[in-house]
Parts: sequence; C-alpha cells; structure tokens
Amino acid sequence: MRENHLQTGEILDCEKEPIHIPGAIQSFGLLIAVDQPSLRIHNASINCEDAFGISPQQLIGRSLAEFIAADKLPELQHYLARDNLREQAPLDVTLHLPSSLRNRHWELSAHRHAGCLILEMEPSGTGTVDLLSLNRKLSTAVQLLHATSSLQQLCDTAVKEIQTITGFDRVMIYQFTEDWHGKVIAEQCAPHMYSYMHHQFPASDIPAQARAVFLQNWLRMIPDVGYTPVAVYPGTNPLDGMPLDLGQSALRSVSPIHLEYLRNMQVKATLTISLLDNGRLWGLIACHHASPRLLDANSRVAAKLIGQLVSSQVQLKQSLDDMHYRAQLRSVHSRLLSHMEQESDLVQGLVKHTPNMLDLAAASGAAAAIYHDNKWTIIGETPDVRQIEELIDWLGHRAPRNELFQTNYLSKYFPPARAYKDVASGLVAVPIPKSDRNYILFFRPEVASTVVWAGKPEKLVRHEGDHGRLHPRASFKSWVETVEGVATPWKRVEIEAITELKNSILALDLQREFRKEQQARAEAERISMEKENMVHMVSHDLRTPLSIIKMSLELMQRTSSADPEAVGKLLARGLRATDAIDRLSQGILDLVKVENGSAMPAPSMVAASMLIHDAIELALPLAERKSVQLRAEPGNSDAKVCCERNRIEQVLGNLISNALKFTPEGGLVSVSMRAEGDMVIFSVADTGVGIAEEHIGRVFDRFWQEGRAASQGNGLGLAIAKGIVEQHGGAIWVKSNLMQGSTFSFSLPRNEDCLLEEKEVHGAP
Repeated sequence: MRENHLQTGEILDCEKEPIHIPGAIQSFGLLIAVDQPSLRIHNASINCEDAFGISPQQLIGRSLAEFIAADKLPELQHYLARDNLREQAPLDVTLHLPSSLRNRHWELSAHRHAGCLILEMEPSGTGTVDLLSLNRKLSTAVQLLHATSSLQQLCDTAVKEIQTITGFDRVMIYQFTEDWHGKVIAEQCAPHMYSYMHHQFPASDIPAQARAVFLQNWLRMIPDVGYTPVAVYPGTNPLDGMPLDLGQSALRSVSPIHLEYLRNMQVKATLTISLLDNGRLWGLIACHHASPRLLDANSRVAAKLIGQLVSSQVQLKQSLDDMHYRAQLRSVHSRLLSHMEQESDLVQGLVKHTPNMLDLAAASGAAAAIYHDNKWTIIGETPDVRQIEELIDWLGHRAPRNELFQTNYLSKYFPPARAYKDVASGLVAVPIPKSDRNYILFFRPEVASTVVWAGKPEKLVRHEGDHGRLHPRASFKSWVETVEGVATPWKRVEIEAITELKNSILALDLQREFRKEQQARAEAERISMEKENMVHMVSHDLRTPLSIIKMSLELMQRTSSADPEAVGKLLARGLRATDAIDRLSQGILDLVKVENGSAMPAPSMVAASMLIHDAIELALPLAERKSVQLRAEPGNSDAKVCCERNRIEQVLGNLISNALKFTPEGGLVSVSMRAEGDMVIFSVADTGVGIAEEHIGRVFDRFWQEGRAASQGNGLGLAIAKGIVEQHGGAIWVKSNLMQGSTFSFSLPRNEDCLLEEKEVHGAP
C-alpha cells in the first residue's frame, strides 16, 4: 500500500459525495416513510423490528395507524396535516403492540421531502432533562443575547449559553470566509479539550453539498461517532424509483470520511447548529464532546432556538459595529467636502488638508492616486506612474468598466502587482466620468500575517491495488502558514464611504461645470448685447450722413443743368453706393438677430413621421437605460409640416427627454401626430408622475420648476420649446393627471404659405 497527499484545491471526491442519499440512518432512532392520509408504510429502517416486533419487510404496505394507540391517532393525523411540519415540536406517541410486547412511548417528528412524508422516532425519556430548569436557562440565554452590543459579544455569549444548555465539552462558532474557509471566532472549551480559537478550517472540511444541507437544516446531531449505520428498506423512493433522499432527516447517516475526521479530532459526539444571514450560510455553532452524548429533544430544540436567535441578530450586531465607524467616516467625508468646495482645484481639496482622503482608507501605510484633468495626483507611497498606467489598462478591460473594483489580494487578479505588493496589495479602484482613464485609486500595503490552521490543510489518499480512498487529515494540531501579498480587508463601511466620496466629487464637478457654463453664457450674452448695441450705433451713425448725402444727390439730380447725362450717371452710381451701404448695415443687424435667436433660418416642408422617427431614434438609449418603453403611435404618414427641421427636432427631443425623466421604470412614453385642418398636432404622452393642476399654467415659464423637479433641470427647456413653436406659427399646451401621466402637444402649419412668406421677407425671386 502507498500513500500520497492531496492539497485542498485538488480534493474532488468529498465535493461529489452524495451525502443526502446515504441509504441508512444513525441508530439512536428509527425512520418510517408513509403515504398521507392513509399512513401506509413504504420505507422502514431495519431497527423498526425492535420497536414493532415484526421485520421491516412485513411493515411495508401496512398502515401505521394499526400500531398507534386509538386515543393518540387523531392527534397524530392532525399533527401530520400541518403546513410547517418541520418547525413543530416533537409529538409524543404511543405504539399499540401485541400483548407479547409492552407499549412503547416515542417522540415523533416529521417532514415532507421529495414527495415523501418521513417520520423519525426516538424513545421517550432518552436523555431526560428538567424542563423547568431548561426553560430558565433558555430564558436567561435569550436575555443575555439581546443585551449584547457587538457581533463579537453576541458570539461569545452564544457559545457560553449553548454549553450551559447542552453540556458539550467544546462549543465554538465557526464563521465562513469569502472562500468558504471557516474561522473560529468564539469558543467555550473544557480544560481537557484542545482549543481551536482563532484557527482556520479549510473549505474542503465542509464541501459544497454539505453546506447546502446545513442551509436547509438548522441542526444535525451525531450522538456516537462509533455508531453502526442502520439500513433503510427499501432504499428507494416509491414515487420515482430514485434513492430515498434523507437530506432533511435528523437521523441521516453521516459520511464515513466525516466520521473518520471526527475520530482524528478525538471527538466522540457532535451537535451542529446552522447560522444564517439573509438566507446565506454565515457560519456554524459546532459542539464537540469527548465521549458519546445523546442530547434529549427538548435541549436540542432550545439549542436550535439559540441558533435562530443568533442568526437574527448577526446583521443587527454587525450594523452596530459599523455604526460608530460609519459616523467617523462621515465626519471625514464632511470635512473633505468642505475642503473641495473651498479649493479651486477639486483634487487639492482631497489631498492638501487634514483630514485628507486617506483617512477614508483607515489603514497604516495607505496611499491613493487620482487621475483628473489629464494629470496624476498622488498621496502616500504608491506604485510608480508607469505601473499605475499598466494597472489602469488592465482595469479598463474589465467589464463593466463603470463598476467599483476592490480586493485585498491584487496580485491574485493582476500578477504584475507582485512587484509592488509591499505598497499595493489592496486596491479600491473607482472610475469617474469624462475619460476612460479617470480613476480614483486607494492602495493598501501588504500585511505580514499568518493563518493558524487546525491541522495542515491536506488530505490523504491510500492506494490499495488500482483503487484509492480519500482520508481526512490525521492531525489537527495547529499548523501555521505565512501569507504574502495580502492587505487588510476592506470593510463594507469603508467601501460605502469611498463610494459616497465619488458621488460628492461628481456632484461638485458638475456644479462647477454648470457655474462655468452659466458664467460663460452670461459673458456671451454681455458681449452679444455690446455687439448689438455697437452695431445699432454704427448703423445709426452711418444712416444719418447717408440720408443727407442721398437727399443732396437727389436734389442735385433734379436741379443740375450742366451735362445732365454725366451728372445723372454719377448720381446714379452714388445712389447705388448708398443703397449698398444701407443693405450692408441692415445685414449686420440681421446677423446679430440670427446669433441671438431672434431670427429663424429658412423653413422647409418636412414629413412629420420622419421628425418623430429621428427624435425617437435619438432618445432610445436613454429609454433603454431607464427600462421605459418608448414608441411611435400610428399616424398620417403623408402629413408634412412647414418648419426649420433642427429646431422642431429640438422641441420633440426636449419633450421626450422630460417624459423619460419623470416616468418610472417599466412605464411607457408614446409619440404621435395627427392632421387637423391646416395644422399637424404632435403629442408626447407618458405614464409618469404627472403635474399638479395648480402648476400646469406655469410649466412653460422661464426658470420655473415644480418642487419635486428642482433637482432635475434648469427650467428653461419648455420655455425654449414654446418660443420655437410660436416662431413657427404654432402653439404648445399640456394636459396632466397627478400620478397618472402627462401629454404635451404642439401644433405646426402644414401648408406651404410660410415658404412664400419667407421668400418675400428675404427678397427671393
């Protein structure tokens, strides 16, 4: 025979072991599967013969009702008819047996699984306990657990109270890591037992299918590790012919590998209670005893209740732990926000003062780098700029790019990071807009650390001929592993604080851009007004002397007698020149009007359906991002309107954008048009929040906004749309019902008269 060792990652057999269909049970009880409501038996454990006096083969096909005392049968049938059967306390039942056997009293529990009603029975009085004393212990435990103020205090209290109630030699809470390793975070241990406090157990100790069973069952007990499995006859489910699924059975026989594992730990009995957090397996309460120990049903129920209470408190206690730290980080954030508002360079507000942005990382040696306005700003000790640029290239290829990336083991995902693990083993990368290379990077250095394992995390394979069998590790003595390239993990509240900082940076940047835009617009308006005033002044100053010259020349033309032909030509030339100057000055005024928006480019006849089609095509990405349906309703596809196309597309785009903005996810925005006389009516309807009746009359006023819309625009869009429509000779209006939606409509002329009028205005032939 030869032996070799497999590392944890190579163990596949444990992961595939079908622990939910062992075909046998533990010997401290018996199992029967029955039909309902007939109670006809179709599966029975072999040890049923000890209780019923007949073999399990003879039990098959008979009704359990034959063996139940008549006065107990109605109570049993009522018990089995309950919906939440698994959560019911055990029922005391009395078996009515032949005179050669005395009546036996049993505690019966039941559950439904895979179409079967499975009954599990244990002899009454097994491991009897003083119920009054047990109730006092349970009441004390509940009060003490509720009084705890932190997660660690909750766990420390839980292991003490579980040991008091169950009497097990060692009780420990075993919390799962992200990689499903188990870390012992609380322990109550008898002097003769080995302590595993702060030890880690590898994920392979509790493989995935075992974790799935713990997620479905609050409690599992092995009273005697040395038990002999009791087979179930027959071993198949009569409904589908598949092996009988005992995944939710308290009596389910245990994997031989796990029993060997417990023997190697010098453990003779166990009780395991699941700890859940929001439907996820958070950890286990593991109870060990140095000798066989059968815990009575009442004590098991009490232990289960403690596990359920601890589970309900895990998130609350974690929240309490986070609350004080979150308050500290919010204070830092508030001061950073103040610094950023004071500084003209937003990034300087993050790095120049105390506290600075590193106070959000809360770890010794933390550093950060920000790429903003085409430059890197670095605080603390970071990788060099070339290495950071390579990291940014890698981050840019991760999908989706706009999500925050975090790790405390960067080189695991990005191997080149091994070169600078001493300064950047941990990373939080926050992408910010304007450029694919704009990032905020928080770094944490490597933390020289060790992991204490409960025995070296490996398993043994013994080969006998061509066959090999997997065995658990033989020793559970502390085994220390040095960990490299790993930083202090990022806490959830730290990630929240960094995300909040990102949002504040974006908000401040947008505010500054908006202020710059407002200032630029005000300056442009001032310059435009000055230009217009100047042009008016020049025009006035030109027209006055030109009028005098023109009048003089006209007078000379009427009164001159010398060479009338030559004088006439000269005068005609002068008159043409003055007309040209006049037209030039008028052209300058027209140009200013166009730039100011007071004049409109030449209109044309445009298909109304094409205007709607183009506007919807432009807005579709926004609709898809909001999960709002955007569609065009059928209309008169031949209708045309007289308009300046770009301006009307602007109106439609503005109305559609507003509709999408105030329509919730899953809503509908529809665009339609119809011909009415010499006008075409366009409508944009939504299923959004609507507008209060008292506000409808003001929606087209400049800079006016309903209170709830104040954060979503500047109040100019509808006023601009109104101005454009009215310039085209149309009208705009709205109908709305609060919380039901709004319909914005506008009209445009459909005849070609406006084209003739435009030609006349501009002197077209």
